[in-house]
Amino acid sequence: MSRETEEIKAKLDLVDLMSEYIRLTPAGMNYRALCPFHNEKTPSLMISRSKQIWKCFGCGAGGDIFDFLMGIERVEFGEALKLLADKAGVKLSGINQAKQDKGNRHYDICRLAARYWHKVLRESPKGQNARAYLQQRGLSEETIEDFNLGYAVDSWDNLLKFLTGRGFSQAEIFAAGLSVKKNQGIGFYDRFRDRITFPIIDLHGRTVGFGARALKADDLAKYINTPQTVIYNKSAVLYGLYQARAAIKERDLAILVEGYMDVIPSYQIGVKNVVAISGTALTLEQIKLLKRYSNNLAIALDMDAAGRQAAERSIDLALSQEMNVRVLTLAQGKDPGECIKIDPDDWRRAIEQAQPALDYFFDLAFGQWPAAKPEAKKKIGQFLLAKISAIGNPIERDYWLKELAQRLSVSEAILRELIVKPKSAGAGLSRQPVSQPPVALPVNPQLDLLQKLLGLGFIFPRLYSKLAQAGLIDYLTDPASLDLYKKIILFYTKNVDSITKLDVDNSVSQGDLLDLMLAWLGEADDNKLVKEAFLVGQNSFVEIDFDSAQKEFSGLVKKIKNLSLDQLINDLKLQLIAAEKRGEQAESERLYIKLQQLIMEKNN
Repeated sequence: MSRETEEIKAKLDLVDLMSEYIRLTPAGMNYRALCPFHNEKTPSLMISRSKQIWKCFGCGAGGDIFDFLMGIERVEFGEALKLLADKAGVKLSGINQAKQDKGNRHYDICRLAARYWHKVLRESPKGQNARAYLQQRGLSEETIEDFNLGYAVDSWDNLLKFLTGRGFSQAEIFAAGLSVKKNQGIGFYDRFRDRITFPIIDLHGRTVGFGARALKADDLAKYINTPQTVIYNKSAVLYGLYQARAAIKERDLAILVEGYMDVIPSYQIGVKNVVAISGTALTLEQIKLLKRYSNNLAIALDMDAAGRQAAERSIDLALSQEMNVRVLTLAQGKDPGECIKIDPDDWRRAIEQAQPALDYFFDLAFGQWPAAKPEAKKKIGQFLLAKISAIGNPIERDYWLKELAQRLSVSEAILRELIVKPKSAGAGLSRQPVSQPPVALPVNPQLDLLQKLLGLGFIFPRLYSKLAQAGLIDYLTDPASLDLYKKIILFYTKNVDSITKLDVDNSVSQGDLLDLMLAWLGEADDNKLVKEAFLVGQNSFVEIDFDSAQKEFSGLVKKIKNLSLDQLINDLKLQLIAAEKRGEQAESERLYIKLQQLIMEKNN
């Protein structure tokens, strides 16, 4: 183990780090927690402070501080090393300083922009209207400071001039999402103008993007946000979570609201366990973030038509991940921010009286359709079976099926048949909920790993030769992954001289290499996958040296192979069981030998 990793371990405490992500409870000289890497009701993860190791006796995961951060943040070793080194104040040797500086510049741009806009809001005469608006909304000076609120002046290039004056190029500012390309001619202009700015902070305390509210009533867009960038992925960030983490763990409850001006007033009155989805649909990534701190969620989205629909989608998705979900009903005000302004105690009571999600849906359905007639019972059944089918926990799902059968005075068996059978043409209910939210497609592990390999190749083009030699064709069982791999290998073969030259004289930038690859591939789907791979590389590998990159590469190749081998092993196990049941001794022996060969291949 390197000197740097040992120094990091000496300076950081595993228990302190893990407590930033999950709730720990003392267990003698050790600590216990619900494992964040699989669903469980009883804590099976144990942490030893004296040995600085952790182990889950439910799923088998375990290791040291690096293993935990890699798992919880879903990063490779290189990124975990950098994050922990920054936290411990350890300087890493062997990191290309130029690449490290480049990787940090987006964060620096966002940090300086937030600081500049905050100063304008607090001190400049141009920020007077913005200050007046925030005061009218009841925000104190302390709250404005806590959330680093700012004001972007009504100018086409105010921020551009400030940032370029500090050594950043217009292209870098654009890449960080703070400027917009002019429709005609050359140049850029400020994205945010005459708007109050809300810095969006990641879990490491870094500003990654902004939301911005218009001051003019006639502005077409009340709120606008930073677009997707290398450092900002709106589906994987929750506004206010950085400030709310401790309160969520302490109260064992996360309160989900819609916007910035719902979070901030709540925080100001002492209800600090509040986060916002900022006008987007709740995602699986965001739910996973929340589950680090609590498995309990209270939803208080705006109760207009759009707000109710968003709330339903969020509830369905949270239930599918086995969260305990409640719904807040506001006594007055159209949203939490307005409710707090009218009477803060109403907001506190709404939280205390939050209704379990299925109780809320039952009341909604039976209130809308009196259940005396068959047609009403059908509508209630369609609506509530959709909600019940979204519940991830089978025990909870069974309870609500029984409750629905009793309330409708219909056979439980009929409801069970309806919830598990696909919808037939013209009648019946589908297992897929009627109002089920558009759930993100499940992660494709092979494609995810392949994109990481391609991302490494953008940073170190010479690795494409190793990719061609890795022999992954026999292991990539996913058609999209296999197709992309073959095309990339062909691209490398046709352009090997040009790619090799990149590592010799750096004559072509990573962006140029991306453009070359996209032009060669041509197909939209392939282009999308390659662009995503490029962003993965920029986000995860830009700061590591070549030796570390080689280790990352070998580890990713092994993971891809092991995924395929695991599937083959599982398939063979099922075939072996079936052959033994049929009494086919010769076939059983053949399958057993093949199974052992695959297990040996995986273990080597």
